Amino acid sequence: MKLIVKTKFRDKEDHVTVYDPDTILEVKDKERAADLIERGLCAEYKGRKSASVTLGGDESKEEEDEPKADVTEKSETEAETEENDSEEKDE
Repeated sequence: MKLIVKTKFRDKEDHVTVYDPDTILEVKDKERAADLIERGLCAEYKGRKSASVTLGGDESKEEEDEPKADVTEKSETEAETEENDSEEKDE
């Protein structure tokens, strides 16, 4: 459901994102959309303008396109530091 922000508010899940008036939101969770409307923060949007933010549902496309780093890999600096540390202990 598309909503348009009427009153500036902070995202309840990440507490960092702030939605300004006239921002178009695509809300996947119908209960969340109803809550935003009931509280007067948003109104249902019937226009053709595409949503600038999607709430709920799948992760954003940007995050999907980025390759995920292998947690087990170490940067060259970390590897060099560990190598130097082990050499110092051996001495």
